[in-house]
Amino acid sequence: MFAGLARDRPYRHQAGRMMSFHALLLVAIGLSMDAFGASVSRGAFVGKLRHGVALRIACLFGAFAAVTPVIGWAIGIALLDLIAAFDHWVAFGLLSAVGAKMIVDARSQRGGIANNANMRILILLISALATNIDAGIFGIMLPGMQVNVAVAAATIGAVTFAASFAGIYVGRATSAAWGYKAEIFGGVLLIVIGSKILVDHTLLAA
Repeated sequence: MFAGLARDRPYRHQAGRMMSFHALLLVAIGLSMDAFGASVSRGAFVGKLRHGVALRIACLFGAFAAVTPVIGWAIGIALLDLIAAFDHWVAFGLLSAVGAKMIVDARSQRGGIANNANMRILILLISALATNIDAGIFGIMLPGMQVNVAVAAATIGAVTFAASFAGIYVGRATSAAWGYKAEIFGGVLLIVIGSKILVDHTLLAA
């Protein structure tokens, strides 16, 4: 149903708005750093870690990462006509806000990472949702960027799965401080990507 709506709605000023897969992959990496940081925190404070447990945690984070952009995309379809004229500013604002939030959250949690070590299913579900809300926000801008929602969801989900799985073992082998640094890196990366989108659609398009 949503795919049909997306095809039926005309895009204004199509030239130069399409996000490349390379850019999408960079966004996916940036968004996955939240889940990576949470996974590093868990890996740093668990005792004996079985491969099956790490795989289930990664699948949970990856599944939420794949679903939330689709929800955001559906909202973006409804808002497309309202924001089509300034969607590059929306992209810049949302990505910058998400990036800044990741940096602030990472810094505020630096001293209390051990509190995130609980691996009960309810805590994991909440963590998976919380770390992927940013992916849902990114999904809102997908219609304006002419990004295939299935490709975006699969890419973000796969990257988050890989980052979460790796994060658990990185945390197990090193320390939770790696998660803090990764989240800051992800936040900075999203701000850079948002700035590039704005420049491409204003200065370079002039």
